[in-house]
Amino acid sequence: MQKQSVLIVDDEPIVRESIRDWLKDAGYEVATAETGEEALEMIERENFSVVVLDVRLPGKTGLAVLRELKAAKPQIKSIIITAYPSVELAVEAMKLGAVDYLIKPVAPDDLERLIRQTLSKCESQA
Repeated sequence: MQKQSVLIVDDEPIVRESIRDWLKDAGYEVATAETGEEALEMIERENFSVVVLDVRLPGKTGLAVLRELKAAKPQIKSIIITAYPSVELAVEAMKLGAVDYLIKPVAPDDLERLIRQTLSKCESQA
């Protein structure tokens, strides 16, 4: 079975690296991006199963990236993470196609479980 590929997009190095390490330990292939623009370039070049996307990023916001991601590659699942939660933001993220919305600090087990459930749901629908 091929490893599932996950892209982590967060401007905080400690968050990116921590999530990357957790998911690698769980058996995923993981890439990281610091900005929305960098993420979109990577999404264009590579095939990711899931994108974990922070809302507040330098340049393009996470929601702007999500909008472009869904227009270009709607099959890629996305999970929004934020340290600045609001009901409006959660609703907008879901309307744009996010699978879920997690509040930082994100528990590694919760994120890994959510990714696993999202991917198994996709496989069962295929």
